[in-house]
Amino acid sequence: PYEGGKADATFSFKDEDFVKVALGKMNPQIAFMRGAMKIKGSLSAAQKFTPDIFPKPSKM
Repeated sequence: PYEGGKADATFSFKDEDFVKVALGKMNPQIAFMRGAMKIKGSLSAAQKFTPDIFPKPSKM
């Protein structure tokens, strides 16, 4: 379990929407606007971390 301080922002998804975002098949901003991704807490903090959490998939 997490034992650090309070999170600035948390993300929640349905499993299938998370997979789409993680695989680069859905843009995180579009997912948020469509309601597929919900953010609790600071929206500005969430925007700072989105590229780190959901980097563009590498092309092999």
